Amino acid sequence: MIHVNEQELLLSVAKGDERSFQVLVKQYWPQVYGTALRLTRSPEQAKDLSQDIFLKLWNNREKLPGVEKVGTFIYVCARNLIMDHLEKKVLHTDNIEFLADHLSDAPFSDAQSGMEYKELEKILLLAIEHLPEKVKTVFVLHRFNGLSHVQISRKLNISVVSSQTYIVRALRSIREYLNRHSESIFALLLLTSNYFL
Repeated sequence: MIHVNEQELLLSVAKGDERSFQVLVKQYWPQVYGTALRLTRSPEQAKDLSQDIFLKLWNNREKLPGVEKVGTFIYVCARNLIMDHLEKKVLHTDNIEFLADHLSDAPFSDAQSGMEYKELEKILLLAIEHLPEKVKTVFVLHRFNGLSHVQISRKLNISVVSSQTYIVRALRSIREYLNRHSESIFALLLLTSNYFL
């Protein structure tokens, strides 16, 4: 059950009181922004997403009088918006490497977060493992070893165009694999944030 002052605050916001809304934003901004920052790893994107979340809250303020747990309500709004953003970012063919970069740069604040990131990494590696052998070889050489298409073509005795085509095929295949496992990916990404737990 929320405190009386929070209930009064919600009622004021629901009536369109901007000052009360500013109090609500000030109270919950650190959690919302912190979660968005941990998941996007971009201060600019985190700020934009946080603003969008509170704008959505303001636009749906008529629902606030029925809210019993403010933190949970705001968390659900934040989660849905961040998940929509991540789905576009992570599962877009051109951005498959976002997930790999996100995992490789992840600082583990505790054992639980470390295990969750390892699970995400495992999903990505399984997606790579499901690639046809030649496609996988080219992808690993390009993505993990940093070889250019010219270097790959010399190393594997294939054309530069073939190397580029294999990368396109790899990204498409990985995207399809991640799409099939998107629920697990987003659940794990959200679990890595402790701000609303």
